[in-house]
Amino acid sequence: MLFGPAYTTKANRLADHLLAALLDNGNLWEGDTSENEALHGPCKRMYSRTNKCRPNVVLQMMRAAETQCEVLRELQDLEDEEADGDDWLFRLLGDEADNGDVTMAPTPTLSRSHRGLRMCMGGAEQLPGMIGLGSLLGKEANCSLVVSSSFNFYCSFEWGAGTVVQTACATAAYLGKPRYDHVWYSDAGGQKRVGWVRLIVRMLDGVAEDFIVVRRMHEVPSLPDCLLTRSGCKRLAWSFASADAEWPTLARVPLPRVLRLEHVVPDFEDLGDRHGLRAVPASTPDTAVERHAERFFINCFYPFTSRALNPSS
Repeated sequence: MLFGPAYTTKANRLADHLLAALLDNGNLWEGDTSENEALHGPCKRMYSRTNKCRPNVVLQMMRAAETQCEVLRELQDLEDEEADGDDWLFRLLGDEADNGDVTMAPTPTLSRSHRGLRMCMGGAEQLPGMIGLGSLLGKEANCSLVVSSSFNFYCSFEWGAGTVVQTACATAAYLGKPRYDHVWYSDAGGQKRVGWVRLIVRMLDGVAEDFIVVRRMHEVPSLPDCLLTRSGCKRLAWSFASADAEWPTLARVPLPRVLRLEHVVPDFEDLGDRHGLRAVPASTPDTAVERHAERFFINCFYPFTSRALNPSS
């Protein structure tokens, strides 16, 4: 049925023409309806503010849309004026490396508010996997910190594409679901590493700070004859301080050392071997043994720069 006939618009587009779309476009964007579905939300919110009396409702929504577009245009003009004197922010830092990649170097951070959720260090250490946060940051349990759910930054692509602004999240509630992003960052020694963003800190002990706390990951050998590895996907595992450590190692990363987002997916073959073909990350036990056994893949097929991720932008 995968490549056979189908009689609904969406199913026909995704199923009957899937092979041709993959060969012609190189990704699944053409079958993705999430962009249009997401645009329904603003329309519904506009409609709820009208008198719901046709035909006036159409005129009201048009005026609201025009006002919104004008506000966004003015904000963009202000950003463009500020960026005119800072063109150097949009240059990739670094020279060509021996392997043909561009060296990924720290980039300046965007200006931001230091508002967010206030908590104490002792409370933050109660979060899953955050034991030892106070020791990492050199603060006592009664130290206060302000955390945010996301941050924007100028990214760097090692394949030489121009930098863009990306948003990384670390929140338990993003559109009703948890969202914790993976990022590439450079450590104190200048080595590129992958980490899972667990906390975004704005203020520490009353002082404005801008850094993230990540769970560290490292590359591990792939399985023999692995198709993903041959395609350029790297296999990852959590980094532990010792063989009997319960949680992965935490690292403090200043925002200028965050390089770019990365799309990391579970190694489902390995997961299925341990828990059966129906296993998914949400249904597997959250234990120290499982965390040591978990494996992941960097998804090199994710089209960060091969095409615009948002056609409306």
